[in-house]
Amino acid sequence: MAQCVTLNSDGTLTPTGQAVSECTGYVMVSGSEYGVYQALQTALAMPSADEASTFFIGTLGLVMFFFLVSRQVGAVAGFFSR
Repeated sequence: MAQCVTLNSDGTLTPTGQAVSECTGYVMVSGSEYGVYQALQTALAMPSADEASTFFIGTLGLVMFFFLVSRQVGAVAGFFSR
């Protein structure tokens, strides 16, 4: 559970009792909470230019592949429906 603390001049931490949303010092979190925050930050991070172009080209290629396959399947099905 997150806790609001302040840093004293002698280097020790003192809990303030403030709510985390109103904390004026530092927020100390547990290791598991930090892992969740880190995973969320990684998931929502802006992709690099290479990653974005790879995603765009891959998606476009997948759409074109399925279009061509469905066109061929439609041509074969049209041949048998006559």
